Amino acid sequence: MSKLFWKFFIVFWLALLVAGISVGTVVWLHHKSIQDQANKTDPEIDVHAHAFVSVAADIFSYGGEAALITFLEKAQQAPFPKVYAINDNGNEILGRSIDPKVVAYARALFLQGEFPLAIRYVTDNEGHSLLLFSPMKRGISETLFIGPPHERREFGPAPMLNEPFPSPPFEAMHLPPPPNEAVPYPLILLIGSGLIAAIFFSALLAWYFTKPIGLLRQSFAKLAEGQLQTRIGEKMGRRRDELVELGKNFDDMAGKIGHLMSAQQRLMHDVSHELRSPLARMQAAIGIAEQQPEKTHEILNRIERESQRMSDLVGELLVLSRLETGVTDNVQTEICLNDLLDEIISDARFEASSKEIKIHYSAIEDIFITVRSELIHRAIENILRNAIKFSPLNSEVKLTVSTDSEKHRLSIVIEDNGPGVAEADLESIFKPFFRGHLTERNDSIGLGLAIAYRAIDTHGGEIKASNRENGGLRVEVNLPYKK
Repeated sequence: MSKLFWKFFIVFWLALLVAGISVGTVVWLHHKSIQDQANKTDPEIDVHAHAFVSVAADIFSYGGEAALITFLEKAQQAPFPKVYAINDNGNEILGRSIDPKVVAYARALFLQGEFPLAIRYVTDNEGHSLLLFSPMKRGISETLFIGPPHERREFGPAPMLNEPFPSPPFEAMHLPPPPNEAVPYPLILLIGSGLIAAIFFSALLAWYFTKPIGLLRQSFAKLAEGQLQTRIGEKMGRRRDELVELGKNFDDMAGKIGHLMSAQQRLMHDVSHELRSPLARMQAAIGIAEQQPEKTHEILNRIERESQRMSDLVGELLVLSRLETGVTDNVQTEICLNDLLDEIISDARFEASSKEIKIHYSAIEDIFITVRSELIHRAIENILRNAIKFSPLNSEVKLTVSTDSEKHRLSIVIEDNGPGVAEADLESIFKPFFRGHLTERNDSIGLGLAIAYRAIDTHGGEIKASNRENGGLRVEVNLPYKK
């Protein structure tokens, strides 16, 4: 999977993690609030009896008033906290006496949100509602304080059980039904925190990607203006993703463009030099013909040779240009290598006969390769003719073919007995118009080996030269080969 995929994956889960932490924090705070409420005490309400109040609330919710009455009657016979159930009319369902002020006080605490576990307002399946709580055990003459813990109001001694209850201090004895919660608070926080986290990380991710893209855009603009030394790799930082690879590709592209531009400039310089020499000789020949009319025939032959040289030069330049730009009209076809070499060697032997040079080649089993036949023909022919050109009289040129099935390579080696090449110039001989210390090359165009190099490189092969121990040059061509 790509690195960008993993970055999006990590950001997505990071956003979920932030949302989860936020919700977890809210739950913890809510639980802490409940614990704080549970740890509170009150002189009038037994807050530690919340477990019995919760049991009574569940029994009333699912079993109704009859089940609750049965439970409360049995609970009175045990040493458990007494849970009182007050209906909407202010009456206790077992008929037990209780100070209305205590009921009003419990209702006030419920409305204020105090002791939500110890004071419950519950509705059963039939719509009947009860206020459930457990009052503190009090003496008859004790003073009752009504109000929140920080605002206790004295109401004096509680009335005797056989005396009528005074009116409660609250105008409304009936509790309003609990409000319907539209959306739970943790859910709202989850959505909000997730949205905020998504926006934040999306902005961070956008900046993370737009910064290198902006650098690439600026670099492309500079490259288009001709600043071929523009590089972006170091400016991308220590990132490890496709954008860094894109920056490296840009640097490679800029380097290749710079190299091609430099090669083009050198080629234009060499071409102008190569064309200037025959033109100068032709002009000199014309001048001689004007001064010495008796040499007109000789001068015309000279002009014809120079014209042919220029024509050959232009033709070779066109071939080299097409190879360097990757424009070739010759499609790949499957050919028999032996047939191709037989044709090349037959033509080369005719040229070598003038110097009494022998070409040694032993045919091997038929080898079929898929190549651009015209390019391979020209490449091998140029190497072989170059070997014949620099070989001395009465010498020999050797051509050897071998295959390596494990490496899937085909090797063609051409060796001569010429003067060889200086070690420092072994790689340079494949450059256009290269001239070493050998003056014998002055009659050549200087593009034969350059064309051979480009033709072999186009096929994914390689060509290299080395000097033989006994003298002479060895040129080896390696091509991809599958049996």
